[in-house]
Amino acid sequence: MAGGVDLAIPTVATHETPLEAMPRVRDWRKWIADNDSLFHAASPSDLGTFAEGRLGIAFHFQNTTPLGESLDLLETYARLGLRMIQLTYNHRNAVGDGCMDPNDRGLTAFGRDVVAEMNRLGIVVDLSHTGHRTTLEAIDASEHPTVFSHSNAQRLFDHPRNITDTQIRAVAEGGGLVGVNTVSSFLRSDGVGANLSDLLDHIDYLVEMIGSNQVCLGLDFWIDGEPDFGEWTEAGLWTADDLSAHVGWPRGISGPGHIPRLRQGLADRGYSPEAIAGIMGDNWIRLFTEVWT
Repeated sequence: MAGGVDLAIPTVATHETPLEAMPRVRDWRKWIADNDSLFHAASPSDLGTFAEGRLGIAFHFQNTTPLGESLDLLETYARLGLRMIQLTYNHRNAVGDGCMDPNDRGLTAFGRDVVAEMNRLGIVVDLSHTGHRTTLEAIDASEHPTVFSHSNAQRLFDHPRNITDTQIRAVAEGGGLVGVNTVSSFLRSDGVGANLSDLLDHIDYLVEMIGSNQVCLGLDFWIDGEPDFGEWTEAGLWTADDLSAHVGWPRGISGPGHIPRLRQGLADRGYSPEAIAGIMGDNWIRLFTEVWT
C-alpha cells in the first residue's frame, strides 16, 4: 500500500495437495476478514472499491496440483474466491508440461477439461512456468483471454522461464496479457547486475510487439516466507537450472515500495498517461472484469 498498490495477487498455493491447499485458502480468507485495510477481490463488482483506500487481494494458485486431478474441486475453489490458476510450475503435471521439461507433449485431455471448466467458472488461465507447446494449445483451447502473469521476453534473455515471440503474439491475439517479472534471473544473463532499466527494456519490447494495452505487471515479489528452494530440490520440484543467476530483484526496484519508480521510469521513456495507467494496473482490471463471473 505504501507503494501505491491497490490490488495484489498473491500465490495462495503451488505444490500443495488439496488437503494442504484448503487450509491455506481458509487462512487467507480469515486474514482478510480480520483486517479492515484489506478486501477479497473475487468478482467484477469488487474491482470498483479501490477508492476506499483498501488493498484488494485476488487469490492465485501457481500450479494445478491443488486440484488433485479433480475437476469438481475447481468449483469449490471458485466459490472460495480463487480467480486465477497457473497450469504448471516448471515441470509436468496432469494438465501438461512445464517450461523446464525437455520434451513438451502439450496439453493433456485432462488439461483441456481443466481449461474448459476454468472458462465456465470465470477463473483466469495463467500460462507462466508452462511449456511452449502446452501454452499454445491452452491459448487455442480457451474461450476467454489467457495470461502469462509473470514472464519476460526470451528474445531479450534466452531463459526457459521467459517466453518466445510466438507465445507473446498468440496470447495477445486472444486478448490476453503478458506481465513483466522483476526477478533478476529472468532479466539478463548476469542477474546480479540487473537494474530497473532492464525491466523497462522488457516492457518496451513487449509494447512494441503487442501494444501497451496488453502489457501489465507480474512483479513476483516475496518479502517473508521465501520459497525453500533446497526443500523443493530434494523433492524433485526444483532444479539448479530453474534459475540461471540470481534469486533476487534488480537495483532500483527491489520491493513493492519501489513501484512508483517504475511508473516514473515509464514516464521518462515517453509513455503516455493512458499507457502508463494500463501497464500499472488498468489492463489487469479490464481482463478480470471480462473473465471473472
